[in-house]
Amino acid sequence: MGTSKKTVHLRYAGYFLGLNLLCLGINLNIVSQLGVAAFSTLPYTLSQIFTWLTFGQMNVIIYGILVVLQLLIERRLALPILAEIPFSFLFGFIVDVYGGLLPASVTGLPLRCLVLLAGNTLSGIGVFLMIRGNLVVAPVDGIVASISRVSGRPYSLCKNCFDLSMVCTTLVLCWLWKEPFYGIGAGTVFSAFYVGRVIRFCEKMLPY
Repeated sequence: MGTSKKTVHLRYAGYFLGLNLLCLGINLNIVSQLGVAAFSTLPYTLSQIFTWLTFGQMNVIIYGILVVLQLLIERRLALPILAEIPFSFLFGFIVDVYGGLLPASVTGLPLRCLVLLAGNTLSGIGVFLMIRGNLVVAPVDGIVASISRVSGRPYSLCKNCFDLSMVCTTLVLCWLWKEPFYGIGAGTVFSAFYVGRVIRFCEKMLPY
């Protein structure tokens, strides 16, 4: 019994640590000014256009929309999907906390590259710990799982298509509002290749 409780506590602690590392990593990507991860491009851009909303608050709104879309795709009220709603508020809050603690940007390309590397490394470790915790998934991952399950397509293919749709939507919105292409850059491409490798490395070092 004691061992079982300890395991549960470790799962929750690891999950919460992973969530914090992910939120910190996302903010470090913003600080680098080299480009955010694909799933962050839309909320980040909207927070730059509609400046009365913070990045964290815009994440909550976008995540809420993704939860509704999941329910429509699945055509059922599933508790794991509904649990993504409180997760979204917690995620947005933590994102804004780290956003308030970190500088808006750093100067010098070497330092910016280092910050980008740190951000994506922490994001990868954070995602790994959250997956390992096996609790609530982020809506950006939940909707991909729903699309994959309903369509019968591989998760990896659905993930790539979803990320691409987020970037394309961001580009269209920036074009319509005649705004700069916020958050899209070399770091966006780097994140797409690097984060998965960090997760894979963690899986080898800390097998389930």
